[in-house]
Amino acid sequence: MTGSITNILLKAILPGGAPLISRLWICVCLALASAQHQGTPPSVVEAINICREKLVVDPHFPKIQHSLAQLLDSQISESDGNDATVAEVVRLYHAVGAPSSEVEEKRLPPAKVRFDALVRAASIAKDILRDTSRSIEYYSMAVRVDGIDEASLLLAFQAVMPMLLSSMQPDRPIEVVISPEGGLSNDDSYGDQQQRQIAFDLCDLVEAKCPTETIVDEYRGAVLRRMQQPELAYQSYLRALAKAKRNMSNEVERRHEHISFVVNFVKTSILAAAAGREAGISFQQQIAYLRDAEEVSAPLFASIDNDGTLTEELRGFFRDQMVELYNNIGIAEKKRGSVKRAREFFKKTLQINPKDGHAMVQLASVDADDVVSNVKELDSAYVSGLFDGYSARFESELVDVLHYKGHIMVFDALQRALNQLKRSPASIKRVVDLGCGTGLLGEIIANGMPWIEVLGVDLSQRMVEISRERKSKQGTDVYASVSNGDAAQYLSALEDQSVDCIGASDVFIYIGDVSKVLEQGSRCLAEGGLVAFTVESYESSTSDNGLRLLPSGRFGHSREYIAEVAKAKGFEVVSWDDCVLRQQANVDVRGAAVVLQKRQCP
Repeated sequence: MTGSITNILLKAILPGGAPLISRLWICVCLALASAQHQGTPPSVVEAINICREKLVVDPHFPKIQHSLAQLLDSQISESDGNDATVAEVVRLYHAVGAPSSEVEEKRLPPAKVRFDALVRAASIAKDILRDTSRSIEYYSMAVRVDGIDEASLLLAFQAVMPMLLSSMQPDRPIEVVISPEGGLSNDDSYGDQQQRQIAFDLCDLVEAKCPTETIVDEYRGAVLRRMQQPELAYQSYLRALAKAKRNMSNEVERRHEHISFVVNFVKTSILAAAAGREAGISFQQQIAYLRDAEEVSAPLFASIDNDGTLTEELRGFFRDQMVELYNNIGIAEKKRGSVKRAREFFKKTLQINPKDGHAMVQLASVDADDVVSNVKELDSAYVSGLFDGYSARFESELVDVLHYKGHIMVFDALQRALNQLKRSPASIKRVVDLGCGTGLLGEIIANGMPWIEVLGVDLSQRMVEISRERKSKQGTDVYASVSNGDAAQYLSALEDQSVDCIGASDVFIYIGDVSKVLEQGSRCLAEGGLVAFTVESYESSTSDNGLRLLPSGRFGHSREYIAEVAKAKGFEVVSWDDCVLRQQANVDVRGAAVVLQKRQCP
């Protein structure tokens, strides 16, 4: 029906003698308007065919390439990673953003069209193709397009810089060369030289176009920190701080603009203090940066809830930065020995965000029992951020330095439980690996029980990306799928009785209250299904009932607590094996490998 409507409109608007490009353009517009329908409407197919026919005759026509890219783009989704259509869309957007030398000047697309095409190509490369290198390439090309407004330019810059930073390995100092003009380059004959140089070049380019923006110096400082050049990084953050001060002192007509500058000053002060700490400045100077930010921001922050001129987004950003500020002051006070002052600032954090995981963990480390005894879980954003930052060195530190064995303990406990229950290993066909991390447990299962389908889930997106690439000794993917999300929510989306076993190696120590996980686990496990996991040891007290946030920042679970929750959620304890999970500060961290079985119906 839609296709016939398109034809009627084309005939009504453009008689037979109208130019082909005009007819095509209306066809494309109508097709895109109907492209939201489920499936592929006839008008979209018609427009795609017209575009392709035109490109056969005239292969270097950016306007047609752009139209075809948009039409095909409207039909793809994030699950189409291996689809040839996705590759074609990216190729077309790239051709629009970086036109061939064969394109006539009068046909060159406007700067904004070229910029948007490159940004979309970069986004597809990252989110669908999962090709970080190509995404970096396209974003870098977009940033270099002249004539783009500052806001759009900065969005592209802030999209590419985290990817560049993630691609750099912070494993050794790199010599930095400063040009007579003040530009930076890296003298590195191997390793990440290209990524570092792209980062420096983009910083220089964006700074030339946006000279008052602090984000440029902040990212330049981040690159220098990765290169283990703390002094130069500190100087870069100080330049950002100076810009933030000047911006904050500028007179602006609207109150929300002034508050935006103040919030940015807080953020930059935190970064300058952290960089200064790495460069060896005194705790006194670190705290001075942070207290200056508090002096300016605290009076404004006290009034934001009653200020109708502020957007909820700005209020939220202000709250987040004040949380970061008080946490950082608390850490600095703690490190210089002022534990009482540190407690005060961590408690200020909890007044703003009662669920802030960082403040809770820090209070646990300074024995603030009045707060810690009531903590039953950590905020998921804190946990995911913790492991996102830890992902690059997770395995080497955990296994090689801390002698971590939790994944081995879980697998061995599962084998013993199967023997004890007189069940064949072949009865386990589908396993969920909760908090799969980089895939340590999943790999043992895939190698030792290769017939099993292993599903992974983790709060950390970076951990998910690593585990998706993990291979078994047979060369196959360890995981059938890996999802990014919360453990209990993931289990809640599985069908009833669709899983034979759930594994969780050093996961419950970050979840705390495991009742939701076991409740959903009981539902999705088959009759007699198993849950194998580790916990850190903790002797219960009357104030916490066997669940406690420990000074290490991890939860301890008593044997009595696990048995009680398991019983309430339909499980019985098959085994509890005391063991050493890892070392911390050269001291054994004791825990237990536990296996539960879902009670079978009589």
